[in-house]
Amino acid sequence: MYPLRRLGQLLSRIGLSLFFVLIIAPSGWALNWAHVGEGRLLAAEIEPENWLMVNRTYDSKRYSPLNRINTKNVNTLVPKWTFSMRILANQETTPIVNNGIMIITGAWSKLYVLDARTGALLWMREAKLPRDLPAVLCCDAVNRGVAVLGDTIYWATLDAHLVALEARTGRVIWDVTVEDYKAGHTLTAAPLVVKGKVVIGIAGGEFGIRGFLQAFDAHTGRGLWKSYTVPAPGEVGSETWPSDSDAWKHGGGATWVTGSYDPELNLIYWGTGNPGPNFNGDVRPGNNLYTAGVLALDADTGKIKWFYQWTPHDVWDYDGVNEMVLVDNVKRPNGTMIKKGLIHADKNGHFYLLDRTNGKFIYARPFVYVDSIKVDPTTGNVTALKWPKEGQRVLACPHGSAGKNWQPMSYNPQTGLVYVPAVEMCGRFFSRRMNYRKGRYYGGGGHKMLPPAWGHLTAIEISSGRTVWERVTQFPMFAGTVTTAGGLVFSGNSEGELIALDAWTGELLWQFRTSSELVSAPMTFAIDGKQYVAMMTGMGVPQSTRLARLALHTDMSRLGEVPGSPMLYVFGLPE
Repeated sequence: MYPLRRLGQLLSRIGLSLFFVLIIAPSGWALNWAHVGEGRLLAAEIEPENWLMVNRTYDSKRYSPLNRINTKNVNTLVPKWTFSMRILANQETTPIVNNGIMIITGAWSKLYVLDARTGALLWMREAKLPRDLPAVLCCDAVNRGVAVLGDTIYWATLDAHLVALEARTGRVIWDVTVEDYKAGHTLTAAPLVVKGKVVIGIAGGEFGIRGFLQAFDAHTGRGLWKSYTVPAPGEVGSETWPSDSDAWKHGGGATWVTGSYDPELNLIYWGTGNPGPNFNGDVRPGNNLYTAGVLALDADTGKIKWFYQWTPHDVWDYDGVNEMVLVDNVKRPNGTMIKKGLIHADKNGHFYLLDRTNGKFIYARPFVYVDSIKVDPTTGNVTALKWPKEGQRVLACPHGSAGKNWQPMSYNPQTGLVYVPAVEMCGRFFSRRMNYRKGRYYGGGGHKMLPPAWGHLTAIEISSGRTVWERVTQFPMFAGTVTTAGGLVFSGNSEGELIALDAWTGELLWQFRTSSELVSAPMTFAIDGKQYVAMMTGMGVPQSTRLARLALHTDMSRLGEVPGSPMLYVFGLPE
């Protein structure tokens, strides 16, 4: 392996290759790959054995019809195999499984294709990243997964490249530069494949980028449309930015979490992040559309059909990018029916239900303690209660990493409940004047996490926004969830435990201590009639230490209890 790696590095240095590839699979293994036509993606819900996109289905419910593992036998789960990621960093991918082949990504733009039965490595790729890339990274060198179509894997690398790989061999089919990483543009999200297009969102909202979504032809890599999340002068929404400056050019609105898709409406729903600069609202008076909200875009043209803004004029770093879960036939307590709904749990601490046909507000309910803003439960109008001004420090709740972070929630149609990983944490916010400089941090201030901090996995009834049950965790809750027809919710915590709960009651039914904190999201798949549960573990050392300090306050004697060895774990029932 090491001579091959050395050869790959040498070729890269002389410009002959952008990737190092290692293929170690036995001949004939590739026959296991099953062609993924668009019809399979549209009907992914009827393939419970596979997991073909990052949130399993276009509606992002993260619900699996598998029930072989259920409330009666989940307590017998045992590890089946593990795979080491070999690097201390946040590991945030959700595995893709197609006919017994698993695809995972790791920090620093690594991609692995595994035999899902055994964990054997079939082939891998490492992107050759620029040495100056760490200077423009906001929040660790993460990647959250891939998309598949036909016999191709679509992968976004940290230096803002979108790459199409042949699924059977790892050969590069095409490689396009989405944007200039030197200006702070990076790619961390899994792409979304829709109607022969590969749609990707951009990260870098802390570096003064102008956010956008872009669609590429899945076969050729040719750009098809590009929709900015901050309007230019004269465009609809530009009146919400100052007219006497170029603030809009550096207005943020990054799109760093994968969106959802409704084939009937032909609409893509994608969240937008904080405006830029994050904390100084004085230099960008107005609501700052379309940041900190959700856009509904025509899948064919990228045209914005409607928008809703969770936090107008955000000055708390309340990114609105968290996944949009599409739900149908939601019956309200007053008897009215929402035929096509959209639910969202935001960093601003509120849980929302919208009509996804037009963006009409239905309700908002706080699910953590909030004293920074007030959302009118009837109209959705937002009032700022605590606002950091230049030269001032403001204590407000929640912190910009609290409420619900990017890790996905899941919805179970059997229970009518959505399972939200939540963080209770306040922060001290401050604002200061800052001029934009290409490729430099453009926060206009900052915030500090304040103890005490803890988490909870909360089950919310979507018809009303009412909390049905809540399970408290000592550390902040930074792991996503998956729910199944077996009556279960799987998640993890920052103490390194993978857990299974009763989806109806929240009762803890099983737990397993892994080798590191869990900041990704679990998934489930089946092979040969046997169901498995998989989850990535791993968090970088600085983040791990910070979480421990928050949860344990000044008592650092227990820091050694927070482990740190990133691994993929796969569990199943005993033979």
